[in-house]
Amino acid sequence: MRLVNTSYLLRYLLQDDEAMYQKACEAIKAGASTRLESIPEAVDVLTKPFDVSRKETAEAVARLLDDVEIPERETVRDALAIFAETSLDYVDCVYVAVSKRNNERVLTFNRKMNARMDKTCIHRG
Repeated sequence: MRLVNTSYLLRYLLQDDEAMYQKACEAIKAGASTRLESIPEAVDVLTKPFDVSRKETAEAVARLLDDVEIPERETVRDALAIFAETSLDYVDCVYVAVSKRNNERVLTFNRKMNARMDKTCIHRG
């Protein structure tokens, strides 16, 4: 299995350079994995320089998870769903997703995160 970084993931998603897209496809179809660190970078690049909507970004990256091995896949899916429907930064969405999955409050001064955790999580006291 080959480890691919964010640039491969982005070329695969964006298909904006045919030669790079083909190389990314070959690697991913042959069985590729990526690290968790690639996801926030991909989300950031898609939503900022490429101006892809939060919803479209979340949907595209979620589809990518079907093609690439990644640790904590379901937590990433949960975080992407939260990202699509809130204004939270992606990394904050990961914390909310982890909080929900583990039923454990993440300590933060971020009011938006606290409000989201209040809505979606049952926490042990």
